[in-house]
Amino acid sequence: MGKIKFLFFALLMVSCRIPSGSNPLDPSSPVNLGFLMLGGDSVVQMEFSSNRVQPGGVLYVSTNHDFTTKADGLRLPISNSGMNPISQVIPRSKYLYEIRMSPSVTTGKFTLNLKDYYLNESLLVNPESFEFEIDSNPPLLQLKTGNSIDISELQTGFLDVEANEEIVWEGNLSQVSLSGNAKNTLVVSDIIVSQKNIRLLFAGNPNANGGILTISFNGVKDKASNTQGTITVPVKVFAFKSGPNMNIARRSCVGMELNDGRKMVLGGRAKSGVLINGNGTLSSTEYYNFVTKEFTFAPDMIYRRQEFAIVKLLDGRFLVSGGFGGKVGNPSNGSLNSTEIFDPITNTWTEGPFLTTPRQLHKMTVLPNGDVLVVGGLSPFSPFQSVSMVELIHVTSDPYSMTVETIGDLVDSRGKQSQVVSVIAGKVIITGGERSDVTGPNPSDYYARSIDSIEIYDISSKTLSTSSAKVIRRFNHFTHALSNGEVLILGGISSRFDDNQPILRAQIYNPMTDTIRDHKNLLFGREWGSSFMFPYGKDQIIIAGGLEYRTVNGSTFDSILDTESWSESDHRFYLTGRSLNARWEGCEIQYSSTGGGMILGGRIGSILANTEEYSFE
Repeated sequence: MGKIKFLFFALLMVSCRIPSGSNPLDPSSPVNLGFLMLGGDSVVQMEFSSNRVQPGGVLYVSTNHDFTTKADGLRLPISNSGMNPISQVIPRSKYLYEIRMSPSVTTGKFTLNLKDYYLNESLLVNPESFEFEIDSNPPLLQLKTGNSIDISELQTGFLDVEANEEIVWEGNLSQVSLSGNAKNTLVVSDIIVSQKNIRLLFAGNPNANGGILTISFNGVKDKASNTQGTITVPVKVFAFKSGPNMNIARRSCVGMELNDGRKMVLGGRAKSGVLINGNGTLSSTEYYNFVTKEFTFAPDMIYRRQEFAIVKLLDGRFLVSGGFGGKVGNPSNGSLNSTEIFDPITNTWTEGPFLTTPRQLHKMTVLPNGDVLVVGGLSPFSPFQSVSMVELIHVTSDPYSMTVETIGDLVDSRGKQSQVVSVIAGKVIITGGERSDVTGPNPSDYYARSIDSIEIYDISSKTLSTSSAKVIRRFNHFTHALSNGEVLILGGISSRFDDNQPILRAQIYNPMTDTIRDHKNLLFGREWGSSFMFPYGKDQIIIAGGLEYRTVNGSTFDSILDTESWSESDHRFYLTGRSLNARWEGCEIQYSSTGGGMILGGRIGSILANTEEYSFE
């Protein structure tokens, strides 16, 4: 009998402020007659319409005991509250009471402790206490992905919108509307509502260029009946769209965003037959104007460079080093050990210190103190020799006073590796790469292979060590530092010869425990692609372009149109949109201010001047 009564009460308990006549706890409602049939029991039972209430709002309590015969009526003793949030208790029938809350108590929690109070009146109470929260805030809504999505997520047919608390909402189609330049023919075809989630099902097509999609929800309430009336959720819909052509077609370039918002592409290799400064290796740089959508020439570098490294220093200047090329005015090419610094304020290049060892296809990492670690690389001509020496550039405001310190040698010399700083661990993580050892004087006298070792630079002690963990042998791959201090390692290939295979399996290295674990598979194994992080909701990484070797012996390859993202929240790879060009060996610029980025140049057979943007604008 007790279970039946409890279920009956639970079915009738609803949120406060329900209009008279439709409220099952209202005495004028026929449903309420069921309460009168319960009679009196020796144990007092109470059920409240909600455990959340607005300031000045109303709660209903049903009970199996008639308190109207008592001089004081139903009394509700409050604990753990500075002020009594209950202003009045009004009997609506023998077994139903309306509790009106004080409008002056706007936040906090309070407890009704009934046991000792009613023992004095020889009544047993079950349950003995109740917890409540005063809630004056309307519910908030946000996309599950963080209010930014790839256009492919709209094309899948649904979106999940999350609430920060439990909601009460009918979810009628008339209560949702879409607007914005990303809408196109998109409409909401159905709605599925759960406690904290609204799933919108779509029909039609969004704008292929992406943009802003504004979703408006009307009448969404929380358990305390708070509502904003209409809640608007603006969604940034990222998509690839054609960008302007650069003035010079180029590959093996680098790109960077300046602190003032300007975008810049630097160096690389010109299209076959094009000679600039007497050579196809470029000193040329170009600005991209985000407003006018055009490229204009920027100051030339002091050296022509391709396959070089660049970093943005903590003060916003650019530092480039090494590569294949030569000083402007000298038409010959070779491996470079020079550095130069670009000052965006004066718009000038200045020579910096020389590295001890020439290198190309190497990596640089900016350390937390502003210095720059230089690792690995290859010599330019056959027989190829990989570089083991690690150097540290001490950065100053004056390029002429910068110095280079030799740190030591890697155990495995390497180029085409990937490296990233883990600030939490205080280390630079150097993974994989290609090791090439010279075996004789002839161009073919070298032995090249991918390596599986991880080497660590400790920032505080300025020492190198070798990890006990091993990566899957790979080079031309990507690494990204995760928010928890771990490092995601993905992509790359295993060899430059007939046994070459793409590396689909991603791995995650933990520098705090010096352990590595296998992760999910990429949908495409790729090298020479573009990979960048951007504030795309909770999904951190997009991977685009590159080459995938598809045959058993690795002798043929295809460039890749399909892109994929990696979600740090879900720890998975998933197919997103398609880029406009299946390019490889291009470069990319990350838009740190707005999210997204640009992919520039590269090859599809010939060297390209065209670009494409991945953005919502």
